[in-house]
Amino acid sequence: MAKKIIFKIDKKAFSGPFKCHGETKLVKKKISVGENLFSYSIWKCKCGKEYLDTNQAKQMEAIWIFEKMVTDELIGMERSLNHDGKMFFLRFPMELSSHFKKGNKAEIKVVDSKRFLVEIK
Repeated sequence: MAKKIIFKIDKKAFSGPFKCHGETKLVKKKISVGENLFSYSIWKCKCGKEYLDTNQAKQMEAIWIFEKMVTDELIGMERSLNHDGKMFFLRFPMELSSHFKKGNKAEIKVVDSKRFLVEIK
């Protein structure tokens, strides 16, 4: 019979400062992606290890997605643009949209005049 283990994770478990060889300090860093320069912050220990809290990790993930987009490393597919007389729209293939639900919203972030990021919420 398997034993059930119950434990609680503190709400601040993934928030800095972190403990390593003492307390970590907030350090500002910069990364360049193509011609774009991004600033971000990390938690750094005196031993050299770097840690990201939840918000910092989300920011880094966005930078990495942008980098993949700029270097054309994202998986892509070509779709026809449709026009209804007033505006352009496109249809998502079933393989991508099977989890969409009525009432979902799409947030469109403009990268430039030909590139956009779409997040379904």
